[in-house]
Amino acid sequence: QAGMHAMVGMAVKKMAGKKEWLLLGVLLGSFVPDMDNVGVAVATLTKMPIEGIHRTLTHSVFFVVAVIAVFYLIAQMKKDARWNNLGLGLGLGILLHILLDLVLWFNGVAMFWPLPIWVNLWANFPQP
Repeated sequence: QAGMHAMVGMAVKKMAGKKEWLLLGVLLGSFVPDMDNVGVAVATLTKMPIEGIHRTLTHSVFFVVAVIAVFYLIAQMKKDARWNNLGLGLGLGILLHILLDLVLWFNGVAMFWPLPIWVNLWANFPQP
């Protein structure tokens, strides 16, 4: 699964142009959403309930906006456009990851977390 997300990130390379750190952001961003699996692992090991951890916060469009906004502010403070490029790349990578999860996985994604709205393109199809 991680390899699929990385390949999609690399496919964006041609669109990145010569903006420094943009492609780095896209590649890193394509992995960021699944960092919530660390929370799932900790919850599993500590016998805490794991319901509702995976594909929530880090798979939300609000998270994408927050990441871009944070890196925009960093770029303004440092007066260095590369930080803005990194934030845009991270946002794009995260968004591509979310979209790929919608197509490849049957469980759906909480794209608008914390709102209780799950998007599942496969909800009306029999699952294998």
